[in-house]
Amino acid sequence: MSDVQRVALKLKSGRTAKRKQRSPRWETFTDMAREKAAVITVPIAKGLERLGVHPNTLTIVGMLLQAAVGVVFALGHIVLGGWLLLAIAPVDALDGALARASGRQSLFGAFLDSTLDRLSDAVLILGLATHYMLRQEYLPVALLLISLVAALLVSYTRARAEALGLPCKVGLLTRLERILLIATLCALGLPLVMIWLLMTLSVFTVFQRVLHVYAASRRIEGE
Repeated sequence: MSDVQRVALKLKSGRTAKRKQRSPRWETFTDMAREKAAVITVPIAKGLERLGVHPNTLTIVGMLLQAAVGVVFALGHIVLGGWLLLAIAPVDALDGALARASGRQSLFGAFLDSTLDRLSDAVLILGLATHYMLRQEYLPVALLLISLVAALLVSYTRARAEALGLPCKVGLLTRLERILLIATLCALGLPLVMIWLLMTLSVFTVFQRVLHVYAASRRIEGE
């Protein structure tokens, strides 16, 4: 290889390395969505900070709004509930943005956010289950109850794995994807399609995380 070719190859490698450095890498879809949405959430968070709003207050408000959507679902207004959920879903991202903007990140805040997220999931899914129970359609009720257990297990598997020192962010249907799935398909008037997908993908995600932790633990224990 001539000197000119070596220089050209080195320059090309340097440009490739710079492009790789500039290319953002996200562990999960949620991380990507949070970063992309920052252009909107950060200015709003700074405005809320100036108004003296506490991040924990925003966390509680977000949960109450989703609980209200659960009531709308229970009353049988599935399409309306879907559109309302799409409208209020961004509030979920604002409490974290506000905590970072105001420097009020705390262990209790993270605990409260995670706990109320589980409660919000439960209210949404139970709201849908109540609607189908009142209509005496028991297959959707059974699928929704399986989805609820699986959704809670998705959260639990990550929490338990991280308590053991094992990262566990993998999974096809984490909370953001779950909320978007429920909101979008309900808004489009496809609740039964949503229910089947929610159940299938939630159970699949549990198995994904169990297998991921198994593989990670085997690697560590085999060292």
